[in-house]
Amino acid sequence: MKEETKVKIKSISYILILIIFGYLINNLSYISPKLGDYETLIWLIVFLIFTFSFSGTRQIITPLINTKFIKRPSFYIYILTTLTIPYLLLLLCVHYGILLDETFIFYYKHGLLKGESIGGIVDAVFLAPIWEEVFFRGVLLFFLLKFTKPVWAISISSILFALFHPMYWIITLVSGVLLSITTYKTKSLIPSVISHSLWNLYMVKLFLYF
Repeated sequence: MKEETKVKIKSISYILILIIFGYLINNLSYISPKLGDYETLIWLIVFLIFTFSFSGTRQIITPLINTKFIKRPSFYIYILTTLTIPYLLLLLCVHYGILLDETFIFYYKHGLLKGESIGGIVDAVFLAPIWEEVFFRGVLLFFLLKFTKPVWAISISSILFALFHPMYWIITLVSGVLLSITTYKTKSLIPSVISHSLWNLYMVKLFLYF
């Protein structure tokens, strides 16, 4: 069997198994409401164990876990950019009532949105950014880079990321592009995880203040 065929089969198997695990974990609340409270944590643990068990994905992710970016001034520019542009876009969309879910816009404009609970904040700020960055900006982006140009790899991974968050699709699309560029340029997942965490912190709590 050709090496390329093996890679495709392994990739398809990886995605299918993730989908099955994701579906099962997403329905834990039907088994026990208490288990439902830990869905994100359980998913993160299963996802990381499974991802690092596959040699192909492990080889992609391992080099991206580094701190070499810290000494580069550009790192701080990337962080600032990935936070500022989505924030300005969010204000623009809310002000003109465009490109976002109408219910979200109404609640946002009228101060009806409520901050998340402690559990929700932990999920959004600490857990979700890790697995989403490892998958979208790690596995998916750098897998696509093996077969296509950076512009297409970044575009495809960002579109899929946006489809995963339909309520804020335009925000997540732009954020996805910026986070992908950050990871691609710094060759590290840590800056994108930091940016993603800070953005989620704003969306679940800090929006109440500014």
